[in-house]
This record gives sequence, structure tokens and C-alpha cells, in this order.
Amino acid sequence: MSVINQYLKESELFLQQKTSRMKLNIPLTIVVYFLLWLIGLGLGRLLTQAFFNVFGLIADVNGTIMLALRKIMVCGTQIIIFFSWVKFVEKRPVNSIGFQTNNPFKLYITGFMIGLCTITTVTLTLLLTGAITLKYDPLDYSYIIINLGIMALGWIVQSASEEIAIRGWLIPSLEKNSTPIIAISITAIIFGILHLFSSGVTVLSFINLTLSGIFFAGYAILNGNIWGVCGLHFAWNFALGNIYGLPVSGFADNGEKIFQTQQIGSSLLTGGTFGPEGGLITTITLLIAIAGLILKWINNQRKGTMQSKIQYS
Repeated sequence: MSVINQYLKESELFLQQKTSRMKLNIPLTIVVYFLLWLIGLGLGRLLTQAFFNVFGLIADVNGTIMLALRKIMVCGTQIIIFFSWVKFVEKRPVNSIGFQTNNPFKLYITGFMIGLCTITTVTLTLLLTGAITLKYDPLDYSYIIINLGIMALGWIVQSASEEIAIRGWLIPSLEKNSTPIIAISITAIIFGILHLFSSGVTVLSFINLTLSGIFFAGYAILNGNIWGVCGLHFAWNFALGNIYGLPVSGFADNGEKIFQTQQIGSSLLTGGTFGPEGGLITTITLLIAIAGLILKWINNQRKGTMQSKIQYS
């Protein structure tokens, strides 16, 4: 375990945190996280309500655009709150919370493809087992594309807000006073707790969200930044809610969708009203994904060890 922790500590994601001037213990770090998150959430909702009160009287906005705008404004406010804390309280560059890299676009696209493939695997498995049915109703393509594009922007901001707060700020902050594995474990549980108030929550859905927290954290640490995991998280939500038309963490209304999906199988597989994230298929998929990350870590460590031997021989 100590060998794994030592290897993970070398991730650039943790090294960037060293520039922070703040010295908080683990309980205080968690308290600060929740305070920043809740302040951003409250201010974001107030701003969103004020915006809709003013412009809702003069504009006819459809449901998809309203959902996207709400995500952009609420989650965008949360991002600003965390950026402000890092910049003005911790006195360090904003890019030190996981943004330092030479190829952000490539990492984001790679993460996006991994997220898309993961959710597609879950959906196809549900389809092949007869747990769901997919129906495609061709409509106005230009209308669908525009609305999907707008909703995608909403998911991009929403997924980025969670990754900035948890994987970009909280994990490295906790690691300063513990170990990478403890930091990953705490944040994975917090990630599950944040979704406890969603519709259809079960013990299995909480386990899956905790596993997804481990998977997302491991992917960010492996890359040394949060660009890839932002793309992964975005694709995960967008594919689930707007491509395949399934509930996302208990939320069924996610705007425009390509497929109309009906759950006809056991809720143990489909996740019921919570969506596939609460089903056994996702549990198995996440365990395989986490195992893949571990194998990648081990392989990287072996390569590093062999390279060191070559350099000193």
C-alpha cells in the first residue's frame, strides 16, 4: 500500500497543490469544500432565478434551453467561487488545481471518448439483456442538433464544476495531510453523498457513485490533471441523458434526446428511476474500469523502475 501511495504522490495533480499557502487539516478541508460548494450553489440559484424572472417575461424559451442555462449559471457560479478561493485566499494560480498541461484538448477528447464508450457499453448490455428498449423517432434534425448543442454546453460546465471542486481542489488538499488513497476514498464517499437526495436512490446507487468517484479520481491522478476527467464526466452525463434518453443520477428530465428509452427489466439491472448508475451493470463496468486503471498504474511504475535502472547502469 505504501508503494502505491508513493507512486500516486508523484502525480502532477498533487505536486501543483504544493503552491498553496493554506494549511488546513482534513476536517477543516472538508468543511471548506462544502461551504464553497453551497455558497456557489445558493448564489447560482439566486442569479438564475433573477435571470429567468427578467428575461422569461420577454422571451419564449423551451425546456432544453432553460435546463442548459440553469446548469451554466449555477455551476458556473460554483466554478467562480472555487477559482476565487484559490486565487485570493490560497494565493496561488488558478491553473494549479489540475489545469497545467501541454495538450488539454487532446486529453479532453480522449476522456470524452472513454466516457462515451463506458456509457455505451452499459446501455448496449442493458439492451442485449432485454432490460431496456431503444426507440428512435426522426424529427427536425436542425432542431435536434441545436438543442443538443445547447444542452452539451450545460453539461460541459456542470461536469467541469464537479471536477474542479472534487478532483482539482479537494483531493490534492486532502492529500497534503494524508495519503492519495485516503484522499481518493474520502472524496469518493463525498461524491456519493452529494447524490443521496436524488430520486430513486438505493444502496447500490450509492455504491456505484462511490465507485465512479474512485474511477474519476484515479483517471485524473493518472493523467496528472483534470482535463481528461472533465471530458469523461461530460460524455458520461450527456450520453446517458441526451443520447440514450436515460435518467442521470435520478434526474429524468434532461432536455432533448436522440433515443426514447423504456426500462422494462429488473431495477437491479436498470437502476429504476435513478437510472443505470444505480444498476448492477454499471457496478461491473466500473469495477472493470478501476481494475484497468490499476493495471495501467502498475505498468507505468514498472516502466519508471526499468528506466531508472537503465539511467544508473
